[in-house]
Amino acid sequence: MKVRYKYMKSMTGYGLARSQSNEVSIEVSVRAVNGRFLENRFHLPRGYYGFESDLKKKLTEFIKRGTVDVYISRKQKANSVSSKIVMNTKLASEYLKAFRKLSKDLQMNEAVKFELITRQSDVIQIEEQDQIAANEIILLKKTFEAALKKFEVERLREGLALKKDLQKNLKDLQKYVLKISKLREDANKMLQEKFEAKLKSRLPKDAAAQGIDPQRITQEIVIQLEKADINEEITRLNEHLKNFEKIIELDVVEGKKLDFYTQELLREVNTIGSKSQVAGITESIVESKTLIERIREQVQNVE
Repeated sequence: MKVRYKYMKSMTGYGLARSQSNEVSIEVSVRAVNGRFLENRFHLPRGYYGFESDLKKKLTEFIKRGTVDVYISRKQKANSVSSKIVMNTKLASEYLKAFRKLSKDLQMNEAVKFELITRQSDVIQIEEQDQIAANEIILLKKTFEAALKKFEVERLREGLALKKDLQKNLKDLQKYVLKISKLREDANKMLQEKFEAKLKSRLPKDAAAQGIDPQRITQEIVIQLEKADINEEITRLNEHLKNFEKIIELDVVEGKKLDFYTQELLREVNTIGSKSQVAGITESIVESKTLIERIREQVQNVE
């Protein structure tokens, strides 16, 4: 069953879980950072290689996007029936020879004690068996899911903070868009005066006498104003902002969709900036672009 969540998730998070039985102790840690797609990397002990596919399947129930590292450690206990004590007699013999020679060279003439030999590296080892018992497999999967749930809690916590920050920046951006909308009439009036002055400067003084139609001049001004008008961009901006708000309130928030609308917001703001020369609009454009950049950085963290 896939996990459903009601709040925004961050792509970054960490979860750790530990379990143990009479035979083995298991530790699972899950770490994730931002990524455009889901990339998982499992770091497993040799005995667990055969279960990687099942673990990956469980992982996809919790994670849709991001770069995820899973670290699993397995320690068998000395009294485990599935462990085997291996004694390296040849190596012990070499240690014995070396200690006897050292004792002779130092003229100590002391007997080499058995305990000294057994304490040396690799003389006695506990060797793990490749066969994993059924109860250990169950323990592994339970521990892995416990780590994923802790990881989920952390991502939801960060996601809630992201959502609050996004909502604040959206409200601030809406204020600047409203300000731009209110200044639109002033911008059009300024453009009209500019176009009229430009046309008049190019027309001969006796334009009417030469048969130049004043209505044609008016039509030309209207055409130029329509090209320079920012009404369409403002309309699209407001529509993108509404869609953005709807997405972050959904049960399942998709970071890719937010990223798309962030790009569209920037596109419309840049177009307005290239069209308008009104000081108030230019100031609002600069502030809007700063806010959109903050939103873009935050959206990069959303799953």
